Formats: sequence, C-alpha cells, structure tokens
Amino acid sequence: MRLYREIATLLADMGIEEKVVTPNFFIYRIEDHFGDKPMALGPYKHDFFELTYGSGHDVDIKIGNTDFKPIDDVISFVSPFQLSSWKVNTFKADSLGFMIFFKYELLGEHLNQITFHSRYPFFNLHANPVVFLTPEQREVIISIMQHLLHEFQNNPLPNELVLRSYLTILLEKIKMFYGHKSTSSGFTSRAEEITFLFENVVKTRTNYKLKTSDYAAQLHLSSAYLSEAVKSATQRTPHAIIQEYVILQAKSLLTQTNKTIAIVAEELGFDEPSNFVKYFKKAVGTTPHKFRRNPDILPFLPKKQ
Repeated sequence: MRLYREIATLLADMGIEEKVVTPNFFIYRIEDHFGDKPMALGPYKHDFFELTYGSGHDVDIKIGNTDFKPIDDVISFVSPFQLSSWKVNTFKADSLGFMIFFKYELLGEHLNQITFHSRYPFFNLHANPVVFLTPEQREVIISIMQHLLHEFQNNPLPNELVLRSYLTILLEKIKMFYGHKSTSSGFTSRAEEITFLFENVVKTRTNYKLKTSDYAAQLHLSSAYLSEAVKSATQRTPHAIIQEYVILQAKSLLTQTNKTIAIVAEELGFDEPSNFVKYFKKAVGTTPHKFRRNPDILPFLPKKQ
C-alpha cells in the first residue's frame, strides 16, 4: 500500500501528466484522461482530500470499509489517510466526471482540522463516504465544478483565493445535500447513525479524560450498546476513535497556535504535561516538541482495538 504525500505523485501513478501548478489543489475532468480501457489503483492513502463526482461510470470503489459501485450522479469523499481503491470498468457515451484533490492549506490558516471536520461531516473518517444526487442537485454540482475547472486550467498561476472560494461554495452545497431528505445519503443502519452522532460529540468535546461511558450518557445510550454499534460500523472501538480525535486536536493546537505544551495538555484534559507527552509519543512516534518543529512526520492512526 502506498502513501501519497504530494498530489503530483498520485496523478503520475494515475497516468495524468498535467503539470501541477499549485501543490494544494488539482481538478480534472475524468473523461479527458481515461478512455474505455479498464484501470485500477490502490489500495492507497494520501495526506490530502479527494472529492469525486461521476455520472455514467461503471466503477468498483472501496473507501474505508464501504464498497459501492456508482453509476449515475454520485459524489464520493476520501479523507486524509483513509484507505481507498478503485477500478474503472466502462464509461457510458454521455458520462461526465470530475475529481478534485485539495489540502487543508488551501482553506486558510483560520480553519483548523477539528473545525473543518465539524463543518463538513461527510469527510469524517467513519461517515458514509457517498451521496447520490437528485437531478436538480446534479446541475448545481456540475456548474460549480465546471467553474472550478475553468479557473484552474485557464490561468498559468491560479489564484488560490478564487479556488478556495469556489471550493467553499462546493463544500457548502454538498453539506446541504448530504443532509437533504431527497438524497439517498442516509444511514444504511442504526449502527452507522449512532457512530455518526458519536463522532460529532467527540469532536465538540475532545478530551482525554472522557471515556466511552461519558459519550454514551450524552447520547442516552448504554456503553455496551454504543461500543457494539461503533464496532459494527467501523471495526474500531469507541476508545480508538476518541484517541484519533485527541491526537488530531493535539496536532492542530501544536501546528496552528503558539500555546505551550502545558496549555495544550491542559486543554485536552491531561492532568500533567508529562502524561500528554507520553500519550502523544506513543500515538505519533515522536514528542509534541519535535512534531511542532517538524509536522511533516508520518501520521499515525491507532491500531485497531
């Protein structure tokens, strides 16, 4: 399995030879690069976001633990370090698709990672990674993506502010559609719904001291039922997911603020800074001090528990 740190490297492995003019963003029209011959890639991970719209594509896709075969009017999402793979089988004559890659950096310094995932829940690691659009929603998405593509391809040095503006509009529209009753993006099981609610609570109350029982109580569920649902939907324990978000918040505070290690530890619920340092080093493989100096360290997601 390969981990891609640069968008350009992933594009090269996909056979796309266009020059990457900005390291934080890329968009292309799928039909401009893929013909009728089958193509497959993965499993792979990357440290940026992947957003794909497709219609008329016969493709086998796996994102995280979700397998699906989109045919018409589908948006799919891949978050940083999420395992994914795909195999293109055939295209219809009138197929249309766009693929977008972008990094946190494109969205500006003031939107930290926790805020981003709270605002756009479809990029949660354990959220449903696909939305099926209505015809009306399809037209909205295609229009925005065409504007993005035009802006990106017709300027030797694309203005990142303009790209960010169009991308933000796109994400806001998807957010509206993701929760819209007329889409088919609803949960396929009660376990998925519980896991989604659980992750949202964890994001808003990320604290080392809080246990599965604390989150279960807030959701008016028993700890056993919450654990069973989360394990069924994600193959991970609630404790492992809590740890993921503690580390994610810690990384955000270390790289996006000037707060001392002691203050970061306190905000995350650690009684002693030394306990936070041990916890962080065990999870990430380096100390908070070294990570702050060199955040481009291979990320770590806790082992399945």
